[in-house]
Amino acid sequence: MTRKLGARLLSVVRKIPVCETLVDCGCDHGYVSIYASEKNLAKYITASDINEGPLKNAKKEIEAAGFSSRIKTVLTDGLSGIPRHDCVVIAGMGGETVFEIISRSEWTRDGCKLVLQPMTKSEILREELYRAGFSVYDESFVYENGHMYCIICAEYSGKTEYDLFEKYISRAGLSHENADEYISRVLRRLSYEYENKARAGTIDKEEKELRRAEIEELKKLCRQ
Repeated sequence: MTRKLGARLLSVVRKIPVCETLVDCGCDHGYVSIYASEKNLAKYITASDINEGPLKNAKKEIEAAGFSSRIKTVLTDGLSGIPRHDCVVIAGMGGETVFEIISRSEWTRDGCKLVLQPMTKSEILREELYRAGFSVYDESFVYENGHMYCIICAEYSGKTEYDLFEKYISRAGLSHENADEYISRVLRRLSYEYENKARAGTIDKEEKELRRAEIEELKKLCRQ
């Protein structure tokens, strides 16, 4: 089944810890659930999706792979109605949506491991996780089709303090082999957005100071 996974999802599944129960939230085709079963990463898996069509396709794939007894498909919005699991995978959604799903289920703060791959707004996801008391214990970066994606692994710790740069890359992510390239890409984007706002006069003094400080912090990381 790994042959059906691109670099992005393969990097995601490699971050799944061995556990009893796993939720593949927004499972789409179900390949992540099937891979986890093939590699014995979880004994029982819940594959959920908000859309009936993809969930039907996932169910067919799961049946064809012979894992119907280990993978349960559930039609639901995020984690709604799903009881506590040891690990939750959420990949392929915007950062804001990912955090919204996590925040609506209190049991994600009960020793649950989170493996998250936001397609956009990763800085919003990190900051909201920190503010809610989650710590990022691992972060990696992967290329696929010219894009670079981050995989964020987090768990609840109760700690809410974080440095300015951690909004854009976690401390754990600094040691990854692709960290410098990731930071460089973030810097280019932030600088472009800042310059455009400054030219248009749509940035106030407070935001200007904050953006400058963030850019300077990230530049320091690149020199290390």
